Amino acid sequence: MFTFIDGLSSFLTPFVPCDYCYLSPEAHLQPADLVTLGMGLAWMLEQKREDLAGWYRPLSLALFERFGLVNLPQHEAMREQTSGVELLKMLGVVDSPERSDGLGRAWLMRSRLLALPEWASGVLEGHPFQLSVRHRKMPTELRPMAENVANELAAHATSATALARKLDRSIVALWGCPLERLDQRVTVAELVAEGLQLQTFEP
Repeated sequence: MFTFIDGLSSFLTPFVPCDYCYLSPEAHLQPADLVTLGMGLAWMLEQKREDLAGWYRPLSLALFERFGLVNLPQHEAMREQTSGVELLKMLGVVDSPERSDGLGRAWLMRSRLLALPEWASGVLEGHPFQLSVRHRKMPTELRPMAENVANELAAHATSATALARKLDRSIVALWGCPLERLDQRVTVAELVAEGLQLQTFEP
């Protein structure tokens, strides 16, 4: 049976444009990171990945607190929700947003931007033009063309990922984040010093 989460599967890019499972203490985070963290948490709740959710949730809450955003409804949702579907709704994701729904359309544009980068790792592995064709089966005369198209696709994906990070700033602003806070930064080490328990995962 088709479900709400099925309709929003294209929005579920939990590790793009950033995978927060492998953060160094020196890594800088900003309010816009809450977008990918929220999407990631929704995916983890639906996939029953308690190990990952147990890191994404406290990291998200630490960022909300550090940037003074605890009054936003998204903070309560990311603190309390155990349903990925309900969390997506609170983040502003809808399957078919109205033209007047700026937040919903921002999420829609984000999902389209991130459709090309490989969803699990955020990178294009190998040559995307050849993903369904083994290299040894590629006719020799077509390889130069395939190489060129692959390089162009990789460049497009890289550009789309960078643009998505800018769009994340708009999404957080539409949540209600004051514009003057969008450029605030904090390191993971600073969050740990404030009480966040750092978790590490095997690559």
